[in-house]
Amino acid sequence: MLPNTFIEAQTTNSITLGYQKLEARELDEAINYFSQALEESPSDTSALSGMIKAHLLARNHKDAERVVEDALEQHPDNPEFHLRKGIVNNLRGQYRRAIEDFNKALELNDERFEHQIYVNRGISFMQDERYEDAIQDFSQALSINPRHSTSLSQRAFSHYRLGNFQQAIQDYNKVLDLNPESTMNYYNRGMAYLRSGNRAKACSDFHQSCRLGNKNACRMIMTECEGRR
Repeated sequence: MLPNTFIEAQTTNSITLGYQKLEARELDEAINYFSQALEESPSDTSALSGMIKAHLLARNHKDAERVVEDALEQHPDNPEFHLRKGIVNNLRGQYRRAIEDFNKALELNDERFEHQIYVNRGISFMQDERYEDAIQDFSQALSINPRHSTSLSQRAFSHYRLGNFQQAIQDYNKVLDLNPESTMNYYNRGMAYLRSGNRAKACSDFHQSCRLGNKNACRMIMTECEGRR
């Protein structure tokens, strides 16, 4: 029993060090530690999860996909691995395949991953121009975490694309309360104000976005605001 106990201790230590390096964004070292753990215990879910996360953060999408497929072959009913597969497919532009992955992850009914699944499936729907479905998913995510800025900004954009300019403005207001230095959200709220007929507020947002470095906002000032400040 002693050799097995020693191997388990080594695996646990490698995984712990891997997650420490992952948190510090020392990704090559994290990958090395997770690789060591998987050599010792190829089916360890924590090591597989850490390896996938590290490859995604390092933008090693092909390596992430390879590890995801291996993880799902060993653990076909693990919702996190279906979630990660969906994220990989989103990054590859395979949005409909990603939606299928997120659907499977939701079917496996693990509350720990629901928020991430709704956010990422919402992004898939949005990229596939299914804006009403996207709004539903971002709303579900916000019911879990009402201060999640990505869900608010993406729901706002989905409302904008559907012509729901007041709803978009309301969500952009909330995002900017959370992150008042977000140049893109000032610009996007300005566009919603402009489309809803409120040029004065639109120009105020374009000026703020321009001051924060958004060149598109600076161009909108030149074409739409006639020098208003």
